[in-house]
Amino acid sequence: MADVFLEMTMTLDGFTAAPGVSTEHPLGIGGERVQEWLFGSAEEPEETAADLFNPGYGAEGAADAAADEIDRSAAARMFETTGAFVLGRRTFDVSELPWGGDNPFAGRPCFVVTSRSREPFTRGGSRFEFVTGGVAEAVARAREAAHAASVCIMGGADVARQALSAELVAEVRLHLVPVLLGAGSRLFPESHDRRIELEPLSVEQGARATHLRYRVLKRR
Repeated sequence: MADVFLEMTMTLDGFTAAPGVSTEHPLGIGGERVQEWLFGSAEEPEETAADLFNPGYGAEGAADAAADEIDRSAAARMFETTGAFVLGRRTFDVSELPWGGDNPFAGRPCFVVTSRSREPFTRGGSRFEFVTGGVAEAVARAREAAHAASVCIMGGADVARQALSAELVAEVRLHLVPVLLGAGSRLFPESHDRRIELEPLSVEQGARATHLRYRVLKRR
């Protein structure tokens, strides 16, 4: 059975996006800063999914890796073992227009958790299926589609929390951005329905983010 990992970026004060998320502002008004470590600033050329999936991109494990190479390596890992993606409907809706004809999922199948049905479609080699049966069903279908590869849950925050609560996640990968937004969409609310223990796996300091990996410990 494929491993399932959660991949999320958040600010130091816990936000994944700024206020005002919309199709015009997928990361909220001024929220581009949150994902700057992944795609660069407005003054720099954007990376593509093909760039990030290039096995030679980045310098994981290199003792003398430059800080920006560490960021790139962390981004590349999202694609290295992933066979399918799971995302929420809001994440899909606000991102579909900016994607245009591009496909940021490098041809992997995607399963969108939603309460509103929609016919599947294919773009850029990725098949998008809309799952109305909840996060557990979406993950189960993604596992089947991924075969022996991993499943990446990549947002939004609500889907991430549901997956953790349902004990569907084996590993959490957090990219911590050194900025305080002050408001927006929180990854973790002030209260949670149960305690979740995590075992630290690694910490890497990049130029624009700190990359943290944790194993999710099963509840006894």
